Amino acid sequence: MTEPRPAAAERPEVEAPAVPAAADGTDQHGQEQPAEAPAPRRRLHRIMWAVAGVAFVAGLAAAGVGFALSYGTLVDAAARWGYGPWEQKAFPLGVDGLIIALYSIDLVLVWRRMPKPMLRVAAHAVTAVTIGLNVIAAAEGVTAASGLWDAFVRDPGRLVGHAAMPAAYVLLTEAARHLISRTARLESGDTGALTLADWLLRPVTTWWVFRTAKTFPMPYAEVRRVRREIAIHRVWIQYREEIEAARADANGETFDERDTVTVLDRLPELLAPYGVTPDEALALPDRMRQQEQDRRAAQDREEQKRRHQAEADRREREHAEKLARLAAEADEIRAQGEIDTLRATVEGKSKAAAHRAAAAADTAGIEASAQRSRAERAASEEQRRLDAEEQAEETAKTAALRRKAAEDQNAAARVAQETARRREETAARALNASRAEAEAKRLADETAEAAARTAGWEKATAQQRAETAALNLRASLAEEAAGLSDRERQERRVARMILAEADGEPLKMPTTVIEQRLGVANSTATGYRDAAGRLIASGYNPDTDPIHTAHQEHAWSGHPQ
Repeated sequence: MTEPRPAAAERPEVEAPAVPAAADGTDQHGQEQPAEAPAPRRRLHRIMWAVAGVAFVAGLAAAGVGFALSYGTLVDAAARWGYGPWEQKAFPLGVDGLIIALYSIDLVLVWRRMPKPMLRVAAHAVTAVTIGLNVIAAAEGVTAASGLWDAFVRDPGRLVGHAAMPAAYVLLTEAARHLISRTARLESGDTGALTLADWLLRPVTTWWVFRTAKTFPMPYAEVRRVRREIAIHRVWIQYREEIEAARADANGETFDERDTVTVLDRLPELLAPYGVTPDEALALPDRMRQQEQDRRAAQDREEQKRRHQAEADRREREHAEKLARLAAEADEIRAQGEIDTLRATVEGKSKAAAHRAAAAADTAGIEASAQRSRAERAASEEQRRLDAEEQAEETAKTAALRRKAAEDQNAAARVAQETARRREETAARALNASRAEAEAKRLADETAEAAARTAGWEKATAQQRAETAALNLRASLAEEAAGLSDRERQERRVARMILAEADGEPLKMPTTVIEQRLGVANSTATGYRDAAGRLIASGYNPDTDPIHTAHQEHAWSGHPQ
């Protein structure tokens, strides 16, 4: 009595998987493997090919013999039925040739997966006509037969033999059609064709599978799998409902699912009609629970991702608003400084002109006073001289001349007084000019103070620009550490320039500035600006960018202050 073989020997592909061999004939441990013997499956494959060849040759021979016998029978019958000489030979070719053509076209259409059922029906009908003609022709050769039935009773073998020859070609064609159609379904992945047993044993389920496969073009095997998954899902829902009902009936007491008999305990019985084995049925609860846990985990990941994205968007919006606010304040400070500087300059010039005019007036007044004093002294001396001359001259002519000279002197004195008055007015104006110059000096001092304030504002603006440059440097380092390409870093740099200098509007940033700072051509600068605009529109924020934040946290953790 031979010993039974172990299970591993019966199913080596399941229990003892083969060790993959390397290309040089060694196993995974580097040891040389012996040459494998031909598998039984390969030998069976060769045998079946030989059987197929024999069937093909025998089928062709049988079909040829049947066609030849049918041709001869119909030629003889055509001669008795009144056909002409050439019509007697053409009549069998027309009938049997039509059969061959219809079956051939049907086989080609099935191979091309475009079956036409009417062609098959027509081929069967013409075949029935051929068989009938052969039977009638054979019945006419039975002697003393009054009709077809009488001929069949007298010589049934003759009639059956003539009918069998055309039927042979039909049977061979049906075998070829089944081979081609089944091969086409297997190549397309449809391994579950509907059979007569399916329609007889499960008409409702088979009709559902047929309707679904035709309504939504699907292989029958896929439709059956969907049907089984729906049944499993229904059982799982029923189990959940029973568990919830049992938990509600517990009224707060300790509830153990293992102590409750549910639909899961009947899974092998419920799912057996759907081709589910008992082991697969018992493993379904764990699989369904795992799928539910995976689904919940996926939902949690999506929710967490959505919250992180919302937080990142909020931080980007706040950073953008902060940059816009700082840019607006800087522009306002710069504009106010320019206005104050211009106002101080104009006021200083106007006051300086007024002070110069006052100083000129004062100077003219002083000079006029000096001229008047000199004129008065000259007039006194001239008067003493005239008195002396009057005393020295006694003649009337001399007196007249002296009087004339005195009048001239008086006129000159009046002219000198008028000149002195005018000089006093000029001195007053010079004094006012000097006062204006003093006021202009004061205004110049105020202008200097305004310039100092403007310098402070410019210093604050420079500090802000330095902070922006530091932000750009940190962003560049973070982007370089994140492995971004050069073009992605350049686009982010242009985006930061637009946020800091153009209020976040790409069209306000001239391409010439981008060309100068990045050292690129005009077309490249335009491309960078367009890409940066799309990046800003998507919510880019340097302060809240995950790449920058991760880099800063790494830098802070690696270099504590």
